[in-house]
Amino acid sequence: MNQTIVFEKHVQEIVDAAEGRATERDPEVVQSWLRCLNDHELDPEHRGEARILPETTLRQHRQEAEDLLSIARFGMEDLYRRVNSMGYVLLLTDAKGVTVDFIGDEKVDRELKRAGLYIGSEWSEANAGTCGVGACLASGEALTIHQTDHFDMAHTPLSCTAAPIYHVDGALIGVLDVSLLMSPSEKYSQALTLEVVKSCVRRIELANLMNSRKSDWIMRLNTTSEFLGVDPNCAVSVASDGTISGLTHGAHRLFAKTLGQNWKTRQGFVGKPFEDVFDFDFNDIPRLLGAETPGEQALEMSDGQIMFADVRAPVKSVSVASKPAMPDALTRIHGGDGKMLALAGKAARIVDKHISIILEGETGVGKEFVAKALHKARKKKGPFVAINCAALPEALIESELFGYAPNSFTGAHAKGKKGLIEQANGGTLFLDEIGDMPLALQARLLRVLAEKEVMAVGATKPVPVDVRVVSASHRNLKALVDAGQFRQDLFYRLNGVVLQIPALRERQDKSWVIDQVARVVSPDAPLHFSKEARQALLGYDWPGNIRELITTLEVCLALYDGDTVELPDLPEQILG
Repeated sequence: MNQTIVFEKHVQEIVDAAEGRATERDPEVVQSWLRCLNDHELDPEHRGEARILPETTLRQHRQEAEDLLSIARFGMEDLYRRVNSMGYVLLLTDAKGVTVDFIGDEKVDRELKRAGLYIGSEWSEANAGTCGVGACLASGEALTIHQTDHFDMAHTPLSCTAAPIYHVDGALIGVLDVSLLMSPSEKYSQALTLEVVKSCVRRIELANLMNSRKSDWIMRLNTTSEFLGVDPNCAVSVASDGTISGLTHGAHRLFAKTLGQNWKTRQGFVGKPFEDVFDFDFNDIPRLLGAETPGEQALEMSDGQIMFADVRAPVKSVSVASKPAMPDALTRIHGGDGKMLALAGKAARIVDKHISIILEGETGVGKEFVAKALHKARKKKGPFVAINCAALPEALIESELFGYAPNSFTGAHAKGKKGLIEQANGGTLFLDEIGDMPLALQARLLRVLAEKEVMAVGATKPVPVDVRVVSASHRNLKALVDAGQFRQDLFYRLNGVVLQIPALRERQDKSWVIDQVARVVSPDAPLHFSKEARQALLGYDWPGNIRELITTLEVCLALYDGDTVELPDLPEQILG
Protein backbone atom coordinates (compact mmCIF):
# COMPACT_ATOMS: atom_id res chain seq x y z
CA MET A 1 0.00 0.00 0.00
CA ASN A 2 1.23 3.52 -0.81
CA GLN A 3 2.96 5.05 2.24
CA THR A 4 0.97 8.28 1.91
CA ILE A 5 -2.29 6.32 2.07
CA VAL A 6 -1.04 4.35 5.10
CA PHE A 7 -0.10 7.59 6.84
CA GLU A 8 -3.45 9.24 6.12
CA LYS A 9 -5.32 6.13 7.30
CA HIS A 10 -3.31 6.10 10.54
CA VAL A 11 -4.02 9.79 11.26
CA GLN A 12 -7.71 9.28 10.50
CA GLU A 13 -7.93 6.34 12.91
CA ILE A 14 -6.49 8.50 15.72
CA VAL A 15 -9.00 11.26 14.90
CA ASP A 16 -11.84 8.72 14.91
CA ALA A 17 -10.77 7.45 18.33
CA ALA A 18 -10.65 11.02 19.63
CA GLU A 19 -14.20 11.63 18.42
CA GLY A 20 -15.46 8.48 20.12
CA ARG A 21 -15.94 6.28 17.05
CA ALA A 22 -15.41 2.54 17.40
CA THR A 23 -11.93 1.10 16.91
CA GLU A 24 -10.39 -2.36 17.14
CA ARG A 25 -7.41 -1.03 19.09
CA ASP A 26 -6.81 -2.19 22.66
CA PRO A 27 -8.25 0.19 25.28
CA GLU A 28 -4.79 1.11 26.63
CA VAL A 29 -3.75 2.21 23.12
CA VAL A 30 -6.82 4.42 22.68
CA GLN A 31 -6.34 5.93 26.14
CA SER A 32 -2.73 6.74 25.26
CA TRP A 33 -3.78 8.32 21.96
CA LEU A 34 -6.23 10.53 23.85
CA ARG A 35 -3.54 11.59 26.32
CA CYS A 36 -1.26 12.45 23.40
CA LEU A 37 -3.95 14.65 21.87
CA ASN A 38 -5.54 16.21 24.94
CA ASP A 39 -2.81 16.28 27.61
CA HIS A 40 0.37 16.54 25.55
CA GLU A 41 -1.14 18.35 22.52
CA LEU A 42 0.82 16.25 20.05
CA ASP A 43 0.12 16.42 16.33
CA PRO A 44 -0.71 13.01 14.77
CA GLU A 45 0.58 14.26 11.43
CA HIS A 46 4.02 15.00 12.85
CA ARG A 47 6.76 12.43 12.21
CA GLY A 48 9.36 12.82 14.92
CA GLU A 49 12.86 11.41 15.06
CA ALA A 50 13.89 9.60 18.21
CA ARG A 51 15.24 12.05 20.78
CA ILE A 52 18.70 11.23 22.16
CA LEU A 53 19.74 13.22 25.23
CA PRO A 54 23.11 15.00 25.44
CA GLU A 55 25.83 13.09 27.26
CA THR A 56 25.87 15.38 30.30
CA THR A 57 22.11 15.03 30.77
CA LEU A 58 22.25 11.25 30.28
CA ARG A 59 25.02 10.99 32.86
CA GLN A 60 22.86 12.76 35.41
CA HIS A 61 19.95 10.38 34.73
CA ARG A 62 22.26 7.35 35.08
CA GLN A 63 23.70 8.60 38.34
CA GLU A 64 20.22 9.21 39.75
CA ALA A 65 19.25 5.69 38.62
CA GLU A 66 22.20 3.90 40.26
CA ASP A 67 19.96 1.73 42.45
CA LEU A 68 17.70 0.85 39.50
CA LEU A 69 20.72 -0.09 37.37
CA SER A 70 22.15 -2.35 40.03
CA ILE A 71 18.92 -4.24 40.77
CA ALA A 72 17.84 -4.65 37.15
CA ARG A 73 21.07 -5.55 35.38
CA PHE A 74 21.19 -9.22 36.42
CA GLY A 75 17.60 -9.75 35.24
CA MET A 76 18.26 -7.97 31.93
CA GLU A 77 21.30 -10.09 31.13
CA ASP A 78 19.43 -13.31 31.93
CA LEU A 79 16.47 -12.23 29.79
CA TYR A 80 18.68 -11.17 26.86
CA ARG A 81 20.35 -14.58 26.76
CA ARG A 82 16.90 -16.06 26.18
CA VAL A 83 15.60 -13.63 23.54
CA ASN A 84 18.63 -12.28 21.64
CA SER A 85 18.41 -14.99 18.99
CA MET A 86 14.95 -13.64 18.07
CA GLY A 87 16.26 -10.13 17.40
CA TYR A 88 15.01 -8.39 20.54
CA VAL A 89 16.64 -5.34 22.08
CA LEU A 90 16.38 -4.59 25.82
CA LEU A 91 15.95 -1.07 27.19
CA LEU A 92 15.88 -0.02 30.83
CA THR A 93 14.43 3.44 31.41
CA ASP A 94 14.04 5.56 34.49
CA ALA A 95 10.72 6.96 35.66
CA LYS A 96 11.05 9.84 33.19
CA GLY A 97 11.34 7.53 30.19
CA VAL A 98 15.09 8.03 29.61
CA THR A 99 16.98 4.89 28.59
CA VAL A 100 19.72 4.41 31.19
CA ASP A 101 20.78 0.90 30.15
CA PHE A 102 20.64 -1.08 26.92
CA ILE A 103 21.52 -4.52 25.59
CA GLY A 104 21.36 -5.14 21.85
CA ASP A 105 23.05 -6.67 18.85
CA GLU A 106 26.08 -4.64 17.79
CA LYS A 107 25.61 -5.93 14.22
CA VAL A 108 22.58 -3.67 13.79
CA ASP A 109 23.97 -0.87 15.95
CA ARG A 110 23.29 1.88 13.42
CA GLU A 111 19.68 0.82 12.83
CA LEU A 112 19.03 0.68 16.58
CA LYS A 113 20.36 4.20 17.08
CA ARG A 114 18.24 5.54 14.23
CA ALA A 115 15.13 3.92 15.70
CA GLY A 116 15.87 5.23 19.19
CA LEU A 117 16.40 1.75 20.64
CA TYR A 118 19.57 2.88 22.30
CA ILE A 119 20.93 4.30 25.53
CA GLY A 120 20.11 7.97 26.04
CA SER A 121 16.84 7.87 24.09
CA GLU A 122 13.79 9.46 25.70
CA TRP A 123 10.51 7.54 25.38
CA SER A 124 8.15 9.55 27.57
CA GLU A 125 4.64 9.79 26.19
CA ALA A 126 4.85 13.59 26.15
CA ASN A 127 7.89 13.42 23.88
CA ALA A 128 7.47 10.28 21.76
CA GLY A 129 3.70 9.82 21.79
CA THR A 130 2.16 6.40 22.30
CA CYS A 131 5.00 3.89 22.74
CA GLY A 132 5.78 0.95 25.00
CA VAL A 133 7.70 2.87 27.64
CA GLY A 134 5.53 6.00 27.61
CA ALA A 135 2.20 4.16 27.84
CA CYS A 136 3.63 1.88 30.52
CA LEU A 137 4.75 4.84 32.65
CA ALA A 138 1.41 6.62 32.20
CA SER A 139 -0.75 3.58 33.00
CA GLY A 140 1.50 1.69 35.41
CA GLU A 141 0.58 -1.49 33.49
CA ALA A 142 2.61 -4.00 31.49
CA LEU A 143 1.59 -3.79 27.82
CA THR A 144 2.59 -4.14 24.18
CA ILE A 145 2.51 -1.23 21.74
CA HIS A 146 2.68 -2.95 18.37
CA GLN A 147 3.52 -1.22 15.09
CA THR A 148 0.62 1.12 14.19
CA ASP A 149 -0.43 1.28 17.85
CA HIS A 150 2.27 3.95 18.00
CA PHE A 151 0.99 7.51 17.82
CA ASP A 152 3.89 8.74 15.68
CA MET A 153 4.21 7.10 12.24
CA ALA A 154 8.01 7.26 12.56
CA HIS A 155 7.81 4.49 15.18
CA THR A 156 5.28 2.19 13.48
CA PRO A 157 7.88 -0.40 12.31
CA LEU A 158 8.60 -1.16 15.99
CA SER A 159 6.96 -3.59 18.37
CA CYS A 160 7.58 -2.65 22.01
CA THR A 161 6.64 -4.71 25.06
CA ALA A 162 7.17 -2.97 28.40
CA ALA A 163 6.64 -3.73 32.08
CA PRO A 164 6.93 -1.26 34.99
CA ILE A 165 9.46 -1.77 37.79
CA TYR A 166 8.36 -0.68 41.26
CA HIS A 167 10.41 0.08 44.35
CA VAL A 168 9.78 -1.71 47.65
CA ASP A 169 7.87 1.39 48.85
CA GLY A 170 5.43 1.13 45.93
CA ALA A 171 6.86 3.93 43.76
CA LEU A 172 7.30 3.33 40.01
CA ILE A 173 11.04 3.73 39.36
CA GLY A 174 11.55 2.47 35.81
CA VAL A 175 10.49 0.35 32.86
CA LEU A 176 11.96 -2.78 31.27
CA ASP A 177 11.22 -2.69 27.55
CA VAL A 178 11.80 -5.45 24.98
CA SER A 179 11.57 -4.23 21.38
CA LEU A 180 11.88 -5.45 17.80
CA LEU A 181 12.98 -3.35 14.85
CA MET A 182 10.77 -5.48 12.62
CA SER A 183 8.13 -7.97 13.75
CA PRO A 184 5.23 -10.08 12.45
CA SER A 185 2.20 -7.98 11.63
CA GLU A 186 -0.07 -9.75 14.15
CA LYS A 187 0.01 -8.27 17.64
CA TYR A 188 -0.74 -11.62 19.29
CA SER A 189 2.75 -12.73 18.23
CA GLN A 190 4.03 -10.71 21.21
CA ALA A 191 1.72 -12.28 23.83
CA LEU A 192 4.38 -14.70 25.08
CA THR A 193 6.98 -11.91 25.11
CA LEU A 194 4.72 -9.88 27.39
CA GLU A 195 4.50 -12.75 29.90
CA VAL A 196 8.27 -13.28 29.80
CA VAL A 197 8.96 -9.59 30.48
CA LYS A 198 6.43 -9.51 33.34
CA SER A 199 8.04 -12.60 34.86
CA CYS A 200 11.49 -11.01 34.61
CA VAL A 201 10.29 -7.85 36.37
CA ARG A 202 8.68 -9.94 39.14
CA ARG A 203 12.06 -11.58 39.78
CA ILE A 204 13.84 -8.21 39.75
CA GLU A 205 11.41 -6.74 42.31
CA LEU A 206 11.57 -9.87 44.47
CA ALA A 207 15.37 -9.87 44.48
CA ASN A 208 15.39 -6.18 45.41
CA LEU A 209 12.95 -6.73 48.29
CA MET A 210 14.87 -9.71 49.68
CA ASN A 211 18.18 -7.87 49.42
CA SER A 212 17.03 -4.56 50.90
CA ARG A 213 14.90 -5.99 53.73
CA LYS A 214 17.22 -8.68 55.06
CA SER A 215 16.51 -7.80 58.69
CA ASP A 216 12.73 -8.30 58.26
CA TRP A 217 10.43 -11.26 57.72
CA ILE A 218 10.00 -11.99 54.00
CA MET A 219 6.79 -13.70 52.84
CA ARG A 220 6.64 -14.91 49.23
CA LEU A 221 2.99 -15.36 48.29
CA ASN A 222 1.10 -17.36 45.68
CA THR A 223 -2.54 -18.21 45.02
CA THR A 224 -1.50 -21.88 44.68
CA SER A 225 1.21 -23.86 46.43
CA GLU A 226 2.65 -25.61 43.36
CA PHE A 227 4.98 -22.83 42.15
CA LEU A 228 5.44 -21.02 45.45
CA GLY A 229 9.17 -21.64 45.71
CA VAL A 230 9.81 -21.18 41.98
CA ASP A 231 7.90 -18.11 40.77
CA PRO A 232 5.76 -16.50 43.48
CA ASN A 233 3.11 -13.99 42.42
CA CYS A 234 4.32 -11.41 44.90
CA ALA A 235 6.13 -10.82 48.19
CA VAL A 236 5.96 -8.63 51.28
CA SER A 237 8.41 -7.81 54.07
CA VAL A 238 7.26 -7.36 57.66
CA ALA A 239 9.29 -5.50 60.31
CA SER A 240 9.78 -6.70 63.89
CA ASP A 241 7.00 -4.39 65.10
CA GLY A 242 4.46 -6.11 62.84
CA THR A 243 4.23 -3.38 60.21
CA ILE A 244 4.71 -3.79 56.47
CA SER A 245 8.19 -2.54 55.54
CA GLY A 246 8.22 -3.27 51.80
CA LEU A 247 6.41 -5.11 49.02
CA THR A 248 6.53 -5.98 45.35
CA HIS A 249 4.02 -4.43 42.96
CA GLY A 250 2.07 -7.68 42.81
CA ALA A 251 1.58 -7.51 46.57
CA HIS A 252 0.55 -3.85 46.32
CA ARG A 253 -2.22 -4.75 43.86
CA LEU A 254 -3.26 -7.78 45.92
CA PHE A 255 -3.53 -5.75 49.13
CA ALA A 256 -5.47 -2.95 47.39
CA LYS A 257 -7.96 -5.51 46.06
CA THR A 258 -8.24 -7.13 49.49
CA LEU A 259 -9.12 -3.79 51.10
CA GLY A 260 -11.40 -2.69 48.26
CA GLN A 261 -9.10 0.10 47.10
CA ASN A 262 -7.94 1.23 43.67
CA TRP A 263 -4.21 0.43 43.51
CA LYS A 264 -3.61 3.45 41.27
CA THR A 265 -4.57 5.86 44.05
CA ARG A 266 -1.10 5.13 45.50
CA GLN A 267 -2.33 4.66 49.04
CA GLY A 268 0.89 3.30 50.46
CA PHE A 269 0.97 0.11 52.50
CA VAL A 270 4.44 0.60 53.97
CA GLY A 271 4.02 1.31 57.69
CA LYS A 272 0.55 -0.26 57.93
CA PRO A 273 0.00 -3.17 60.36
CA PHE A 274 0.39 -6.61 58.82
CA GLU A 275 -2.95 -7.62 60.35
CA ASP A 276 -4.81 -4.89 58.39
CA VAL A 277 -4.35 -7.06 55.32
CA PHE A 278 -4.10 -10.59 56.74
CA ASP A 279 -6.48 -12.33 59.10
CA PHE A 280 -3.44 -13.83 60.74
CA ASP A 281 -1.54 -13.09 63.95
CA PHE A 282 1.84 -11.55 63.17
CA ASN A 283 3.35 -13.45 66.11
CA ASP A 284 2.42 -16.74 64.40
CA ILE A 285 4.58 -16.08 61.32
CA PRO A 286 7.51 -18.14 62.71
CA ARG A 287 5.38 -21.28 62.60
CA LEU A 288 5.24 -20.95 58.80
CA LEU A 289 9.00 -21.50 58.66
CA GLY A 290 9.82 -24.83 57.08
CA ALA A 291 6.17 -25.51 56.15
CA GLU A 292 6.01 -28.10 53.38
CA THR A 293 2.38 -29.06 52.87
CA PRO A 294 -0.24 -26.68 51.42
CA GLY A 295 -2.17 -26.77 54.67
CA GLU A 296 0.84 -25.59 56.64
CA GLN A 297 1.59 -22.83 54.12
CA ALA A 298 -1.96 -21.43 53.94
CA LEU A 299 -3.01 -18.17 55.55
CA GLU A 300 -6.20 -16.14 55.18
CA MET A 301 -6.41 -12.55 54.05
CA SER A 302 -8.84 -10.06 55.56
CA ASP A 303 -11.32 -10.54 52.70
CA GLY A 304 -11.33 -14.33 53.14
CA GLN A 305 -9.05 -15.19 50.23
CA ILE A 306 -6.55 -17.97 50.91
CA MET A 307 -2.89 -17.40 50.00
CA PHE A 308 0.09 -19.71 50.37
CA ALA A 309 3.28 -18.37 51.92
CA ASP A 310 6.93 -19.28 51.85
CA VAL A 311 8.67 -17.49 54.73
CA ARG A 312 12.26 -16.36 55.26
CA ALA A 313 13.31 -15.36 58.76
CA PRO A 314 15.15 -12.08 59.41
CA VAL A 315 18.90 -12.19 58.90
CA LYS A 316 20.60 -11.14 62.10
CA SER A 317 22.63 -8.02 61.47
CA VAL A 318 26.16 -7.64 62.72
CA SER A 319 26.74 -4.67 64.99
CA VAL A 320 28.41 -1.87 63.09
CA ALA A 321 28.87 0.54 66.00
CA SER A 322 32.64 0.15 65.90
CA LYS A 323 32.92 0.30 62.10
CA PRO A 324 33.91 3.48 60.25
CA ALA A 325 31.40 5.39 58.12
CA MET A 326 33.09 4.10 54.98
CA PRO A 327 35.72 1.45 54.15
CA ASP A 328 39.21 2.21 55.50
CA ALA A 329 40.69 2.06 52.00
CA LEU A 330 38.51 5.00 50.93
CA THR A 331 39.21 7.09 54.03
CA ARG A 332 42.92 6.94 53.17
CA ILE A 333 42.66 8.58 49.73
CA HIS A 334 42.37 12.14 51.06
CA GLY A 335 43.30 14.39 53.93
CA GLY A 336 40.07 16.36 54.17
CA ASP A 337 39.77 17.85 50.67
CA GLY A 338 36.10 18.53 49.91
CA LYS A 339 36.10 17.10 46.38
CA MET A 340 37.97 13.94 47.43
CA LEU A 341 35.68 13.55 50.44
CA ALA A 342 32.64 13.67 48.13
CA LEU A 343 34.33 11.21 45.77
CA ALA A 344 34.99 8.78 48.62
CA GLY A 345 31.41 9.06 49.85
CA LYS A 346 30.00 8.37 46.40
CA ALA A 347 32.42 5.48 45.89
CA ALA A 348 31.40 3.93 49.21
CA ARG A 349 27.77 3.77 48.06
CA ILE A 350 28.52 1.85 44.87
CA VAL A 351 31.75 -0.02 45.65
CA ASP A 352 29.95 -3.35 46.22
CA LYS A 353 27.42 -2.91 43.43
CA HIS A 354 28.03 -4.40 39.99
CA ILE A 355 28.39 -1.01 38.29
CA SER A 356 31.29 -0.06 36.04
CA ILE A 357 33.32 2.99 37.07
CA ILE A 358 35.20 5.58 35.03
CA LEU A 359 37.91 7.62 36.73
CA GLU A 360 38.46 10.99 35.09
CA GLY A 361 41.24 13.46 35.74
CA GLU A 362 44.41 14.97 34.39
CA THR A 363 47.51 12.89 33.82
CA GLY A 364 49.24 12.02 37.08
CA VAL A 365 46.34 12.69 39.52
CA GLY A 366 46.54 9.16 40.93
CA LYS A 367 43.84 7.26 39.06
CA GLU A 368 45.46 3.87 39.69
CA PHE A 369 45.84 4.75 43.37
CA VAL A 370 42.09 5.43 43.59
CA ALA A 371 41.33 2.27 41.58
CA LYS A 372 43.31 0.18 44.08
CA ALA A 373 41.44 1.84 46.94
CA LEU A 374 38.12 0.94 45.30
CA HIS A 375 39.34 -2.65 44.95
CA LYS A 376 40.49 -2.90 48.57
CA ALA A 377 37.19 -1.41 49.78
CA ARG A 378 35.12 -4.20 48.22
CA LYS A 379 33.74 -6.93 50.45
CA LYS A 380 34.39 -9.43 47.65
CA LYS A 381 38.10 -10.09 47.49
CA GLY A 382 40.07 -11.10 44.42
CA PRO A 383 43.03 -10.07 42.27
CA PHE A 384 43.68 -6.52 41.09
CA VAL A 385 44.97 -6.44 37.51
CA ALA A 386 46.00 -3.11 35.95
CA ILE A 387 46.36 -2.75 32.20
CA ASN A 388 47.85 0.36 30.61
CA CYS A 389 46.19 0.29 27.20
CA ALA A 390 48.55 2.98 25.90
CA ALA A 391 51.74 1.13 26.92
CA LEU A 392 50.99 -2.23 25.29
CA PRO A 393 52.14 -2.56 21.65
CA GLU A 394 49.15 -2.99 19.32
CA ALA A 395 50.64 -6.24 18.01
CA LEU A 396 50.71 -7.73 21.53
CA ILE A 397 47.69 -6.19 23.23
CA GLU A 398 45.22 -8.84 22.00
CA SER A 399 47.22 -11.80 23.29
CA GLU A 400 48.06 -9.93 26.51
CA LEU A 401 44.43 -9.09 27.23
CA PHE A 402 42.72 -12.29 26.10
CA GLY A 403 45.53 -14.83 26.33
CA TYR A 404 46.22 -17.50 23.74
CA ALA A 405 45.80 -21.23 23.32
CA PRO A 406 48.84 -23.57 23.13
CA ASN A 407 50.75 -23.22 19.83
CA SER A 408 48.09 -20.88 18.46
CA PHE A 409 50.59 -18.82 16.46
CA THR A 410 54.27 -18.72 15.61
CA GLY A 411 56.25 -18.04 18.76
CA ALA A 412 53.38 -18.93 21.08
CA HIS A 413 54.27 -20.87 24.22
CA ALA A 414 53.53 -24.58 24.02
CA LYS A 415 51.35 -24.36 27.14
CA GLY A 416 49.50 -21.24 26.06
CA LYS A 417 49.04 -18.18 28.24
CA LYS A 418 46.25 -16.90 30.44
CA GLY A 419 45.27 -13.35 29.48
CA LEU A 420 45.15 -10.40 31.88
CA ILE A 421 41.34 -10.33 31.82
CA GLU A 422 41.16 -13.95 32.93
CA GLN A 423 43.81 -13.27 35.57
CA ALA A 424 41.47 -10.63 37.02
CA ASN A 425 38.62 -13.16 37.38
CA GLY A 426 36.82 -12.62 40.69
CA GLY A 427 38.47 -9.25 41.24
CA THR A 428 39.03 -5.85 39.62
CA LEU A 429 40.17 -5.12 36.07
CA PHE A 430 41.68 -1.63 35.85
CA LEU A 431 41.86 -0.37 32.27
CA ASP A 432 44.12 2.67 32.32
CA GLU A 433 44.15 4.97 29.28
CA ILE A 434 41.21 3.03 27.83
CA GLY A 435 40.85 5.72 25.16
CA ASP A 436 43.99 4.41 23.47
CA MET A 437 42.66 0.89 22.94
CA PRO A 438 42.37 -0.03 19.21
CA LEU A 439 38.80 -0.13 17.87
CA ALA A 440 39.00 -3.82 16.90
CA LEU A 441 39.86 -4.80 20.46
CA GLN A 442 37.15 -2.55 21.84
CA ALA A 443 34.59 -4.80 20.14
CA ARG A 444 36.14 -7.88 21.75
CA LEU A 445 36.23 -6.20 25.16
CA LEU A 446 32.56 -5.22 24.80
CA ARG A 447 31.65 -8.87 24.19
CA VAL A 448 33.62 -9.93 27.27
CA LEU A 449 31.73 -7.44 29.43
CA ALA A 450 28.35 -8.34 27.93
CA GLU A 451 28.70 -12.12 27.85
CA LYS A 452 30.96 -12.42 30.94
CA GLU A 453 33.28 -14.79 29.13
CA VAL A 454 36.61 -14.48 27.34
CA MET A 455 37.86 -16.32 24.27
CA ALA A 456 41.63 -16.70 24.08
CA VAL A 457 43.41 -16.28 20.72
CA GLY A 458 43.26 -19.62 18.92
CA ALA A 459 40.85 -21.16 21.47
CA THR A 460 37.59 -22.89 20.57
CA LYS A 461 35.74 -22.54 23.88
CA PRO A 462 35.18 -19.38 25.95
CA VAL A 463 36.10 -19.19 29.64
CA PRO A 464 33.61 -17.56 32.06
CA VAL A 465 34.93 -14.49 33.90
CA ASP A 466 33.49 -12.26 36.61
CA VAL A 467 35.35 -8.96 36.83
CA ARG A 468 34.58 -5.49 38.18
CA VAL A 469 35.73 -2.99 35.55
CA VAL A 470 37.30 0.31 36.53
CA SER A 471 38.56 2.34 33.57
CA ALA A 472 40.45 5.60 33.34
CA SER A 473 41.60 8.07 30.73
CA HIS A 474 43.02 11.58 30.66
CA ARG A 475 41.28 12.01 27.29
CA ASN A 476 37.61 12.93 26.92
CA LEU A 477 35.99 9.61 26.02
CA LYS A 478 32.77 11.25 24.82
CA ALA A 479 34.78 13.43 22.41
CA LEU A 480 36.51 10.28 21.14
CA VAL A 481 33.08 8.68 20.61
CA ASP A 482 31.90 11.70 18.63
CA ALA A 483 35.08 11.55 16.53
CA GLY A 484 34.52 7.86 15.77
CA GLN A 485 37.68 6.83 17.65
CA PHE A 486 35.90 5.02 20.49
CA ARG A 487 32.90 2.69 20.33
CA GLN A 488 29.76 4.29 21.70
CA ASP A 489 28.32 0.99 22.95
CA LEU A 490 31.52 0.24 24.90
CA PHE A 491 31.53 3.78 26.28
CA TYR A 492 28.03 3.35 27.69
CA ARG A 493 28.91 -0.10 29.05
CA LEU A 494 31.88 1.39 30.94
CA ASN A 495 30.18 4.68 31.82
CA GLY A 496 28.26 3.51 34.88
CA VAL A 497 29.48 5.98 37.51
CA VAL A 498 32.03 8.71 36.83
CA LEU A 499 34.40 9.73 39.62
CA GLN A 500 36.21 12.99 38.86
CA ILE A 501 39.62 13.18 40.57
CA PRO A 502 40.67 16.81 41.10
CA ALA A 503 44.06 18.11 40.01
CA LEU A 504 46.65 18.50 42.79
CA ARG A 505 46.63 22.31 42.44
CA GLU A 506 42.86 22.31 43.21
CA ARG A 507 43.10 20.19 46.36
CA GLN A 508 42.71 21.71 49.81
CA ASP A 509 44.77 18.91 51.38
CA LYS A 510 48.00 19.49 49.41
CA SER A 511 50.07 19.55 52.58
CA TRP A 512 48.69 16.12 53.54
CA VAL A 513 49.41 14.78 50.04
CA ILE A 514 53.00 16.05 50.25
CA ASP A 515 53.52 14.25 53.56
CA GLN A 516 51.99 11.01 52.25
CA VAL A 517 54.18 11.02 49.15
CA ALA A 518 57.23 11.87 51.28
CA ARG A 519 56.65 8.73 53.37
CA VAL A 520 56.49 6.65 50.19
CA VAL A 521 59.62 8.19 48.68
CA SER A 522 61.60 7.86 51.92
CA PRO A 523 59.91 5.21 54.09
CA ASP A 524 62.83 4.75 56.50
CA ALA A 525 63.44 8.43 57.26
CA PRO A 526 60.50 10.64 56.19
CA LEU A 527 61.41 14.00 54.71
CA HIS A 528 60.94 17.12 56.80
CA PHE A 529 60.48 20.51 55.15
CA SER A 530 61.36 23.98 56.32
CA LYS A 531 58.51 26.47 56.44
CA GLU A 532 59.82 28.20 53.31
CA ALA A 533 60.26 24.93 51.38
CA ARG A 534 56.76 23.75 52.26
CA GLN A 535 55.28 27.10 51.21
CA ALA A 536 57.07 26.82 47.88
CA LEU A 537 55.68 23.30 47.35
CA LEU A 538 52.18 24.45 48.30
CA GLY A 539 52.36 27.46 45.99
CA TYR A 540 53.52 25.55 42.92
CA ASP A 541 50.97 24.82 40.16
CA TRP A 542 51.85 21.10 39.72
CA PRO A 543 50.99 20.60 36.02
CA GLY A 544 52.20 17.00 36.35
CA ASN A 545 50.12 16.49 39.50
CA ILE A 546 51.08 13.74 41.98
CA ARG A 547 53.36 12.04 39.47
CA GLU A 548 55.42 15.25 39.29
CA LEU A 549 55.33 15.55 43.08
CA ILE A 550 56.88 12.09 43.42
CA THR A 551 59.71 13.03 41.05
CA THR A 552 60.24 16.33 42.89
CA LEU A 553 60.55 14.66 46.29
CA GLU A 554 62.90 12.05 44.87
CA VAL A 555 65.15 14.94 43.76
CA CYS A 556 64.88 16.47 47.24
CA LEU A 557 65.88 13.17 48.81
CA ALA A 558 69.00 13.07 46.64
CA LEU A 559 70.00 16.72 47.18
CA TYR A 560 69.25 17.64 50.77
CA ASP A 561 71.97 17.36 53.36
CA GLY A 562 70.74 17.40 56.89
CA ASP A 563 67.51 16.91 58.77
CA THR A 564 65.34 19.35 56.81
CA VAL A 565 64.63 20.08 53.15
CA GLU A 566 65.43 23.74 52.51
CA LEU A 567 64.59 26.00 49.56
CA PRO A 568 67.91 25.34 47.74
CA ASP A 569 67.12 21.59 47.81
CA LEU A 570 64.04 22.08 45.62
CA PRO A 571 64.15 21.79 41.80
CA GLU A 572 64.42 25.09 39.94
CA GLN A 573 60.90 24.96 38.44
CA ILE A 574 59.45 24.89 41.98
CA LEU A 575 61.43 27.95 43.01
CA GLY A 576 60.56 29.74 39.76
